[in-house]
This record gives sequence, C-alpha cells and structure tokens, in this order.
Amino acid sequence: MKLLLVLPLFALLTGCAGLLAGGGPPPDLYTLSPATRFPEGMQRATWHLLIEEPTAVGGLEANRVAVQQTQNEVRYFAGIRWVERASRMVQGLLVESFERADAVASVDRYTVGPRVDYVLKSELRDFQAELFDRVGPPTVHVRLSVRLVRGPRQDTVWTRDFTARVPAKTRSPQEVVSAFDQALGLVMAEIVMATVRDTSPPR
Repeated sequence: MKLLLVLPLFALLTGCAGLLAGGGPPPDLYTLSPATRFPEGMQRATWHLLIEEPTAVGGLEANRVAVQQTQNEVRYFAGIRWVERASRMVQGLLVESFERADAVASVDRYTVGPRVDYVLKSELRDFQAELFDRVGPPTVHVRLSVRLVRGPRQDTVWTRDFTARVPAKTRSPQEVVSAFDQALGLVMAEIVMATVRDTSPPR
C-alpha cells in the first residue's frame, strides 16, 4: 500500500456523513501493492502472457473508493481516491505480480513485443468496503472473474472466480486501504498460481 499524496485526513464514517465526496481539500491518493508471496518451488511457464484491462461492474470503474452499506447501494469514501481507475490499477498490479513471481517467460498489458500464447481476461465484480451491519470497521471484498484463453483462436482454458474478504482493523483511511491491499494481494496470488499450474505449453 502506498500513499502518494500526503494531506490531512478526515473522519470517514459517522453514520452516512463522510461517505460521499464533496467540497474541501484535495483527496489523498492511494495505490496498492502487487502480490509478493508465492509457494516455494512454484513452476515457471515458458510461454508469453497478455493481461487485458479488466472490465468493471457499475460503480467500480472510477478512481473513487467504493463502500456499501446495503447490497443495492454503492457510495464512496470522502477524502481518498485511487491513483487511477480501479480496473487499470488492477491490470498493472497483475502484470507486476506475474513479474515478481517470475511465473512466465514474459507478461505485458499491450499486444506488442513477443508472440502472445495466452491472454488473461477478467471482470472486476467486487472491489468495495462493506458495512452491512453498520457496526465496527468495514470488511473489504475483492472478487475478479477471470477467463484464460489460448492463442489467436481464443480457446477458453478455464473460467473462475477469485475472491477474498479482509476486515479492516479500524475505519481510518489507512486501515481501510490496507485491507484492500491484503485482499487484492490474496486474489492476485491465487490468479498467478492457477495460471501457471493449470495450463499446458501452447500448441
């Protein structure tokens, strides 16, 4: 987790007040970390991977940090933002996670460079803090629906959901973002491991 712009922080959740962004000082900007923890001896694939930018369900595409107090309502924390659109941030972190794991011969987010053997397509279906009971700190919920396809024919290898829930320690901005960092890290590590474990050399 990285805080890119240090500015005075504001109380986040006092009932519904503090949820919605409004006027006032510029927001604090946050980014998250790539996955770094992988099993020892994890196999390394010899093929080339392209990671497309995830699509995102409504309300999760912006750079605002989403919070839900009910299943049917999406609001946003005041005073904090992601450094870029959530889907673009996740794409970059997935690329870096594969690089950190040294999991494939090459990985990129664009269709330039080496021949692409596999393409990772995904949809960001959950990327929010949840306050359904409205008591205590929120729980961060991250879920990516991922489809791995092979080669130019775009044959589907597998389609899976990867999900994690991590409770924040408090309602402070730093702790909420830290919970996002942990949850996304768990999801990305599982994606890396599944990708190199459940594929075969391209034909």
